[in-house]
Amino acid sequence: MSAPDQNKFLQNKSPIASDFPESLYAGKCICLIGGKLQGVEAAYLAKKAGLIVVLIDRNPSALAQSLCDEFHCFDITKDKSRFISISESSDFMIPVNENEETIAFLKSVSNEIKCPLLFDFDAYEISCDKTKSKNYFKTVGVPTPADKPDEPPYFVKPPSESGSVGARIIHSNDELKSVPPNYLIEEYLTGPVISLEVVGDGKDYTVVKETLIHIDDVWDCCMVTPLPSNEIYRKITFDLAKGLRLKGIMDVEAISSQKGWKVLEIDARFPSQTPTCVYFSSGVNLLLLLIEAFSNPEFKEKGLPNSTNKKYENAYCIFEHFRKEDGKLISGGEHLISAGSNFHPFAADINENGIEIFESTLNGAGGSTGENSYSAYTVITYAKTEAETKEKRKRAMSFILETSFQVRPAASRRPDLENKN
Repeated sequence: MSAPDQNKFLQNKSPIASDFPESLYAGKCICLIGGKLQGVEAAYLAKKAGLIVVLIDRNPSALAQSLCDEFHCFDITKDKSRFISISESSDFMIPVNENEETIAFLKSVSNEIKCPLLFDFDAYEISCDKTKSKNYFKTVGVPTPADKPDEPPYFVKPPSESGSVGARIIHSNDELKSVPPNYLIEEYLTGPVISLEVVGDGKDYTVVKETLIHIDDVWDCCMVTPLPSNEIYRKITFDLAKGLRLKGIMDVEAISSQKGWKVLEIDARFPSQTPTCVYFSSGVNLLLLLIEAFSNPEFKEKGLPNSTNKKYENAYCIFEHFRKEDGKLISGGEHLISAGSNFHPFAADINENGIEIFESTLNGAGGSTGENSYSAYTVITYAKTEAETKEKRKRAMSFILETSFQVRPAASRRPDLENKN
């Protein structure tokens, strides 16, 4: 299909429009503390549900700012009064970052915040430390990779970094000598890596939708696709949440290996990438489900129905990232997106739902058309069937390759609030 023909179907689309008219929280205000990848995910799902989105980040080039209604650029640890003031005009707040100083500050002032803070500090304390997590797995009795096997290959990972950061395969005992002493050393297992989110109110817990994590050559997630439910995995996830008395959201990552199911890690904070795939393949907006856990005393009975957009139930979604280089699209993990400083809606299908494209560029580098340009894309395609979704994916990829738009600078919807200090 030529570029002129495709322009009938695709065009720039900004801002993100709500597609959930039944949302009980439309018009409510949520404040995101952090504008990197987790902030992008939360902002996107909030806008889909019709919420007003306020972002706080100390970085003036925070990725999520173009998806939000207001952007406050300041360090909350250095301006407590301003932060508390913003909480007074918010209906909900959520930390979407893993900065230790920021999380510690939020815990210290949690009783002063004037709206619900959608976060479980106790669960996060365990999940952010892989050694504590590993010990917790053993306490609960869930299967996990064996520690310090006798022979290579080994899988090593740092004790506190998120996701794939610092993780690698070690193929010899000599190579193992270079690994820092505080790293975890586990048996290396092969098989599909699966993710499953669970949301709890401290008493009841809801698991939603399994997703397949496609891994690139640096152990970063480059694509997410939905999977059928698995009762064994769901019970493992439920047991982990129950043992923590989780009041919040937690992502459980496991591998379906030659030795059976093994839990790799847990993260008790709002994830990136998987929630969007969950939304367009099950209809469940995980951000709304999290809000329900903190605000609805009937969470057990009504949390899931109140968070489900029925038009996306039992559907299919592909969520992925690409780098545009030398006229080709190169698949890669979300580090491609975080390498940019300007993340914005790029194009969408105007005749029917099913294609949404976001672009990440470097401010001042010429966008997608200038010299020394950098362009990476998040591509979201969805339909009722896998085959239909793959057809939409082909159209989206062709469109990116054959179209160049001059990138507009990212800006807040409220410029008067963007850089007040």
